[in-house]
Amino acid sequence: MDYVKELLLMVIAFSVGIFFLTYILNLPGVLTGKQKIVDEYYRKNFLTNVPLDLFFILMYFLVAYGVMRLLNIKKDNGQLLTVAVVTALLTGIFCYYFTSKPLTGSFFSRWFNTVGYSSILYDVILLVFIYAVYLYLKDYISKPV
Repeated sequence: MDYVKELLLMVIAFSVGIFFLTYILNLPGVLTGKQKIVDEYYRKNFLTNVPLDLFFILMYFLVAYGVMRLLNIKKDNGQLLTVAVVTALLTGIFCYYFTSKPLTGSFFSRWFNTVGYSSILYDVILLVFIYAVYLYLKDYISKPV
């Protein structure tokens, strides 16, 4: 496996997904109805949080990849479903954790206590979209010229 190529494909797919779903369509604001905290995360703290999102998304994909390998999932639709299920589970766990504790000043405590489980829907849509772009790009560059 060419790790540099895979990472570059992921970074491009991430950039397309974040740009289109978050900055063009404002999907997190639309789905959560909590524009103020969305703006804090994606606009006010852009330089910190976009790279942080890239890291988190790569970690989610790493977990999904482990599940795909464990279950020998090779087809694109199976991989997309795996990304959706893993994302829903991971975000659901984080949401449960942060909402079951007293509200603190940390951003993620405020995020999950403000948007609640609607964060799962946003994360699933975002990560499945990003992974679909990744699969498209991977297939596109693999075709003979």
